[in-house]
Amino acid sequence: MAWVIGEMGIMGGWSGRFRGADWRFKGDREEVVLFELYGREANVRLVAKELFPLHNVGPQKCLAFSVDGSRLATGGVDGHLRIFEWPSMRIILEEPNAHKSFQDLDFSLDSEFLASTSTDGSARIWKINDGVPLTSLTRNSDEKIELCRFSKDGTKPFLFCTVQKGNKSVTAVWDISTWKRIGHKRLLRKPASVMSISLDGKYLAFVEGH
Repeated sequence: MAWVIGEMGIMGGWSGRFRGADWRFKGDREEVVLFELYGREANVRLVAKELFPLHNVGPQKCLAFSVDGSRLATGGVDGHLRIFEWPSMRIILEEPNAHKSFQDLDFSLDSEFLASTSTDGSARIWKINDGVPLTSLTRNSDEKIELCRFSKDGTKPFLFCTVQKGNKSVTAVWDISTWKRIGHKRLLRKPASVMSISLDGKYLAFVEGH
């Protein structure tokens, strides 16, 4: 079963319990709120919890939990990156100038790395436990890296990114053991607005933009 939470649309699979995050306005203040779903299809209960460390931090462009649920990352419109330990909300990494403005972010399967992309087309890799940027993904001057997803099956060390080159949209692959780009393929006619990967690593799903 899948749920879309809030107007901004955080989607996730659910079986018994689902945790998602969204942001909303409370008066003239924007805040990030945690949502938890309990129960089964016939008896669903939605609980909203405020995340106080994220009060008054400004608009957040993207939010993501790590696969094991131990990390929460937020990327702001102002380019500010925050990675928290979950559920203690202890700050692990904070970088006010991570990007010009966030486009997307995703955790690796083992929660060791975070990939993040910017509205200016750049992409960075962060080593979470060390709290430092590890590298930037290489790209040509006419390319913009937009969306990013790590493989999740545990056997293929890949990072998939949508790359816009003029009016041409391709899906490129990086080997995360070397962070070298190993190939690309044109899968879409239009730029993607959403990308997701199946847990077995066999399928990529896209939503084409307008």
